[in-house]
Amino acid sequence: MKKILLAFLIITSVIASKAQDSSSGQQAVQMLKEFYTAYNTAWSTTKGYVLIKKLDSLQRKYCTKKLRNEVKEIGLDHDPLIGIDYTDVEHLKTLSITKDPGNANGYIVFYMAHTLSASNKPTDEKVVIHVIVVKEEGVAKIASVS
Repeated sequence: MKKILLAFLIITSVIASKAQDSSSGQQAVQMLKEFYTAYNTAWSTTKGYVLIKKLDSLQRKYCTKKLRNEVKEIGLDHDPLIGIDYTDVEHLKTLSITKDPGNANGYIVFYMAHTLSASNKPTDEKVVIHVIVVKEEGVAKIASVS
């Protein structure tokens, strides 16, 4: 009887752990969707000082302190958070986020960027951003992008 009870407790614990991981993963995907929607929209619709303030506010809410410092060092000439030098709200129509099967805290952000080729012809560029999400002070935040 004790063996059955022990087996039951172990199975219940494993199932609860998997459910919690799934819920945490869904929260991370939702957070990333919110971030990339707001961040790309800010880049596409705002300019100058107002843009800088909006981006800083979004970075404070969604990124770890370490990542914010790294992004500030790079500057706005090439923002690694969006994965491309130019963004548009149209790109958000193709936004998708999936769990990275090779990394426990990893997610893959994907969208198509409508841009111009080297010969000035309209083209679509696949943007793929590998994102690591960690908890900072109990809140899921973006820790790195590549």
